[in-house]
Amino acid sequence: MEEKIKEIVLTGGPCAGKTTGLSYISEKLMDYGFRVFLVPEVATIFIKGGINDISEIFKNDPEKYQKIEERMVLTQRALRREYNELANIFDGKKVIIFDRGEMDAMAYISEKFFKAILEDNHLTLKDVRDSYDAVIHLITAANGAREFYTTDNNEARRESAEEALIADEKTLNAWIGHPHLRIIDNATDFEGKMKRLLKTIARALDIPVPLEIERKFLVKMVQFNNKEIESLNSGQKILIEQMYLDSKEGEEVRIRKRSQNGSSTYYKTWKAKQSCHGRPEKEKIISAVDYFELQKLRDKTKKIIKKNRLCFVYNNQYFELDDFLAPINLLMLEIELTEENDKVELPPFFEIEKEVTNDPKYSNYEIANGIIEKC
Repeated sequence: MEEKIKEIVLTGGPCAGKTTGLSYISEKLMDYGFRVFLVPEVATIFIKGGINDISEIFKNDPEKYQKIEERMVLTQRALRREYNELANIFDGKKVIIFDRGEMDAMAYISEKFFKAILEDNHLTLKDVRDSYDAVIHLITAANGAREFYTTDNNEARRESAEEALIADEKTLNAWIGHPHLRIIDNATDFEGKMKRLLKTIARALDIPVPLEIERKFLVKMVQFNNKEIESLNSGQKILIEQMYLDSKEGEEVRIRKRSQNGSSTYYKTWKAKQSCHGRPEKEKIISAVDYFELQKLRDKTKKIIKKNRLCFVYNNQYFELDDFLAPINLLMLEIELTEENDKVELPPFFEIEKEVTNDPKYSNYEIANGIIEKC
């Protein structure tokens, strides 16, 4: 079976640096020996191709506007198929990078209508969101670098800085729930922003073997229907099942099932032993049949982990709150970082019991071993 070509979405608010970022990372990845396929933004193709009055259509003819958005989603699907066919013609290292993806449409139409588009076209969140290998959201310059916000460098852009902030938030919210969503803000100058973007993509492509940099915090038990969590109305709830396979000493090999709204995505992950904040990691999407077959190789000495995960954004940081259902009851807050010294601002509405980043017994691997129960 031919290995899946990695697909990465670069998204963000208006004037976030996407155009420059696409050019920058394309050049850098070619230096690493990759053939880079850049898929253009569908909205820009449509606007330049005959609907430059889309703002007026949005205001005056909502029904027509929704039909246009549906064509954008389906055109994105078609482009994905064609670029994958194109990339498969070539040997060697290759990657497909998309200027936005299907989920971006949900920032400009109602969630109800977006779900209707998926249903009418027999699509699921697995197809339009989780099937990408990574999603990187660049924060608009209107948030944190307003003096650099402009509409002059994109003829399809018409948003004011205030409108850009709203569009940025809606776009980010649309992608919440993806297992590898990363946020690049304006905490550094633009050159630093581009370097952080390149590092994030390099990790997704295993250049070199990527390090998983994360921090973990034990939270005092709360319920998902707690009013403070319910206030995070853009959060996405996902059910996760994962188990470990028999592997060589010093390695962790696991398979994972992520389920939401009746559809599931399956992964196989290889990890080396934990070392401070980092550890080498490789992951790939697998089929449901592969997941079923690989369960036969499960390490019977380790328990199956089941947990509810709430994915949400707080102050431009992407958090995951795991409510463990088995083999223990535990609430863990995690954030994955681009740099080890990235500042973390914890949500004030959680009562943090302690940080457990460097405590090995709170790793998923040791939880599956039942190590906490023994302590």
